[in-house]
Amino acid sequence: MSLKSKEKLIVVPYQPGKRARQSLFFMVTSIVIAVVGFFAGESRLSYQYDAVAEERDNLLHELQRVKKSETTFRQSVANLERGRAIDSQAQQDVQATIRGLEQEANQLKADVTFYKNILAPADNTKGLQVQKMEISATSDIKRYAYKLVLTQVANNKRYINGVVAVNFIGSIDGKKEILPLRDISEVKDLGVKFKFRYFQDITGELTIPDNFTPEKIHVVAQASGKKNTRVEQTFDWKNKETVNNVGQ
Repeated sequence: MSLKSKEKLIVVPYQPGKRARQSLFFMVTSIVIAVVGFFAGESRLSYQYDAVAEERDNLLHELQRVKKSETTFRQSVANLERGRAIDSQAQQDVQATIRGLEQEANQLKADVTFYKNILAPADNTKGLQVQKMEISATSDIKRYAYKLVLTQVANNKRYINGVVAVNFIGSIDGKKEILPLRDISEVKDLGVKFKFRYFQDITGELTIPDNFTPEKIHVVAQASGKKNTRVEQTFDWKNKETVNNVGQ
């Protein structure tokens, strides 16, 4: 028997429009699924949007609160810094006032001691005295201000007059040199005249030559008249600072 004789035929009833119905059903089903999926997705997106919007509103509210807190904090810091600056300035002013009062008190003590030594000295010192010689720097490195103080101790019922000479002892190029005050100042004479009862300040400015190194200051005061007192005093020159009495 041949192969063709073994093939079987299947008879299918003819149904006009079945394929069209199947296609239509498939399309309708697809559309329904798409619509359902669309609305489901839109609902989900709407929920997520609401959640994000709520979170955004919360964050904005928190941001406003933080900004308000920051403004308050900055104002507090500014107030503290301002208060600290005022306290610091007040403290500096108080300290400056205290220093000024202390200096004033020290000056008053020095003045009292000065006048006491003139009117009633502790020792037996009497008559004309070279109290002190002060040298202070000026804006010019080689120019100095000087102040010589002469006093009349104990015996000061009458005026005393005379002449005082000031010589600066030092060296020029390693050699000893003596410069009188008139050679380095506006003083014209070898001596400066004085007349006083209790004390007298002799002041002025002097210029040290470039090659001169000062070491000491020698002061000789000569009173005229019956007393005819002569006193000498030597002072050290100390680095442009005030120099003090070092003895006769």
